Amino acid sequence: MRKISVYWQLMSAKTAFVTRNLSKASIVLIALIIVDVNFNNHLWLRNRKVVADDVISYYSYLPAAFIYHDLSFRFQDKDPDFFKDKMYNSKTADGGTYQKMTMGLAFLYLPFFLLGHLSAWLLGYETHGYTAPYFFFLVFSALFYLVVGLIYLRKILQKYADDSLVAITLLLVVFATNLLYYSTLEATMPHVYNFALFTVFVWQTMRWYAEPTGKHAVFTGLIYGLIVLVRPANALIALFFIFYGIRSFSDAGPRISFFLKRWRALALLLLAAFMVVLPQLIFWKVNTGHWLFYSYNNEGFFFANPQILDGLFSYRKGWFVYTPMMALAVIGLWPLWKAHSALALPMIIFLIFNVYLIFSWWSWWYGGSFGARPLVDSYGLMAIPLAVLLGRAFRRSKVVFTLLMVLSLLLVKLNVFQTYQYKNGSLHYDSMTKAAYWHMFGRMSADLTYYDLLDPPDYALAIEGIYRSVPVLKVGIREQAETGFEALNEAGDRFISPGKHYHFSGADLLSEEKYHSGKRAVKLTPSDPYGAGIDFSAEKGDRYLVTVWKYPANAKASVVFTAYAEKGYSAVQHDVVETDATGWGKLSMIAEIPAVYTDGRFKAFVWNRSSDTVYFDDFSIEYLGKSTVKE
Repeated sequence: MRKISVYWQLMSAKTAFVTRNLSKASIVLIALIIVDVNFNNHLWLRNRKVVADDVISYYSYLPAAFIYHDLSFRFQDKDPDFFKDKMYNSKTADGGTYQKMTMGLAFLYLPFFLLGHLSAWLLGYETHGYTAPYFFFLVFSALFYLVVGLIYLRKILQKYADDSLVAITLLLVVFATNLLYYSTLEATMPHVYNFALFTVFVWQTMRWYAEPTGKHAVFTGLIYGLIVLVRPANALIALFFIFYGIRSFSDAGPRISFFLKRWRALALLLLAAFMVVLPQLIFWKVNTGHWLFYSYNNEGFFFANPQILDGLFSYRKGWFVYTPMMALAVIGLWPLWKAHSALALPMIIFLIFNVYLIFSWWSWWYGGSFGARPLVDSYGLMAIPLAVLLGRAFRRSKVVFTLLMVLSLLLVKLNVFQTYQYKNGSLHYDSMTKAAYWHMFGRMSADLTYYDLLDPPDYALAIEGIYRSVPVLKVGIREQAETGFEALNEAGDRFISPGKHYHFSGADLLSEEKYHSGKRAVKLTPSDPYGAGIDFSAEKGDRYLVTVWKYPANAKASVVFTAYAEKGYSAVQHDVVETDATGWGKLSMIAEIPAVYTDGRFKAFVWNRSSDTVYFDDFSIEYLGKSTVKE
């Protein structure tokens, strides 16, 4: 019996040890999976999404400072061809050079840049800052900061949930959100770094209020300064610091008194933050002549026209559409308020202002991105109400908790799948629609229909605060493509359909001598017998109604529907099916692509087979659907 008792004591101790360390194990598991994803994609070998897009500007400070020793960036003038796709510079009116992005990320990249520089030298790579060793360490810098963020997030969550729920929450924050994508496939973008900084800042805020010493104030200020230096708009996180511990408006007076009594510590905090930001101010002063400089030129916010509903719910880039796990986190604010209102209030205040600010930006979809990427920065905060929601469900109802776990697993699966959809281009970077989303749901490879369902934003109007779409020039015809030969595209070399989705050739054949409708038609002569056509993609079994009017009605002229492929499908209609009182005749035929024919490119056009002049007008190709005849 004594042996059995000892055995059970050992087993209980082992179980307690494992239970207490599940959250640590979850961080290790996350790190191992990220390493596996990184090595499977080995982005550093091809510089795919490592130093690209915005990161070009974030990173450029490092080679400029440590390799070329010239933060004026004049060294690029010696070899402009080499640097043309490696550095983006902007110029002031008097010739000063500056980077659009601030230098905060360069500070965070720095240790890994130096490791890359050393490795490049030891391994015999070129040491100009743009070879594989640099890119390798940059990619893994994101993993380092992710782990730092998760370690601090674990500390925070352990105040509000037991270790098993903390472990689950950590796994969900990474694998059920677009934090996964920005930790791997676009790891060098600022979001995983901001995630870490935000999380450390929240932890430091809690520590400072518990023990408002100068030491904690300095460290909090340093982190806040880095947050601002990486992304100035994230200065808004100060709201969390200001309102932390406040439950209601009645606490405002005591909070002001608290700050006044500790003004020296607050001054240290602000001084520490200022010292972090100071290098950027000096850079601006030297390079532009101004201590404070707005580097985004004509890009800005439209606070009177925030696109909040689109930012949260649209298929273009809606937060809850592409990261539905965050909807559960928002729901968790209610039980958090019930249990910890002093934490819930600052979170709610910050979330409201942050969402408003983010979706007031002129490009509220933030260019090419997976989901609402600026909100990734605050996932450390959003993890708290998510953990509280799971804990409340676990205590109140095992059925509800089980359902939440099943839903969470489904959301993990959805997020991982959509991450690879985005990587493969089957979730578009800025032009998704409801129709395109559901057409591609569960599918990895994009097809012709997908591209025709996209809705590109008009960037030229958006920068003025006007949100409209650019008509898609469609690849296939799944409705009706028509032209009366009246409207031309901006270049004036193509006819354009009323919806601007289709282009027709033959603009050089335009004539006002004869027309069936409007004021113009196309004129084909014996020396120029072909024209006024449309190229498009189609699939086997597709059926189309092709119509066009010709003058004179009895002219030896046809409408042709044919494949580009040699010995492919072809249909020709010569005879009119209808005439009008003015001598025009209507050609009409149904073209059906045989089921045995391979999908491909087709063209429909008019053909003057006579020795006289023939006019054509009102050309239309209407999609009739798939053939009902089986193969």
